[in-house]
Amino acid sequence: MRNRTIILLFALLLTVGLKAQNDTYKHLDFGIGRGLNYGGFGMSLAFAPAQIVSIEGNMGYNLSKAVMGGALNIHLIPKNLSKTYGLAIKTMYGYNAVLITLDGDKDDRTFYGLSFGLSNELRFGSRKRSGINIDLIIPVRSDAVEEYHNELVDYGYDMSELAPIAFSIGYHIEF
Repeated sequence: MRNRTIILLFALLLTVGLKAQNDTYKHLDFGIGRGLNYGGFGMSLAFAPAQIVSIEGNMGYNLSKAVMGGALNIHLIPKNLSKTYGLAIKTMYGYNAVLITLDGDKDDRTFYGLSFGLSNELRFGSRKRSGINIDLIIPVRSDAVEEYHNELVDYGYDMSELAPIAFSIGYHIEF
C-alpha cells in the first residue's frame, strides 16, 4: 500500500509539472547521485510548484537495502533558468544512518529520521537545465543508532564513529 501511494504521488507530480510549464524556471528536477538524499546510491525527483519551494522524493540502495525518503526545499535563491548558482535549505525525512556488518554475525540495520541541510546547485550550459548538486546534511539520529553502534563495538566489531555531517553529490536535469 505504501509503495502504491508513493508511485501515485510521483505520477501526480509528473502530470502537474508537465501541465504547468513556465519559461522562467522548470518545475521538475531529476537527479542521480550518492548520499542521504539519494537513498545511498540512487535517484531523486523534485517538483517545484513555485520558484522558492520544491518537494522531493528519493529512492536508492544504501549497501544494505532499498530505501525511500522525501524532502522539502526552500530556495533562498529562487529557481531561474538564467542563474548558474542556486541555494536551498533542505528538510528531509528518510534513512539517515546504516550500520553494516560484513560477516553476518549481527544484522545490518537502517535507521530513519529527520535531516537538515544546505543544497548548492551549480547549473551549466546555455539553457542552465543540467548541473551538479552538492549538499551538506546534518542528520538528527535517534538514540537507537548509538545503542546499536555500541552493541556492535561490545560484540567485537571495529567500528568508526558516525560522522555528525554528511555530504551528497548528484547530477541533475531540469525539465
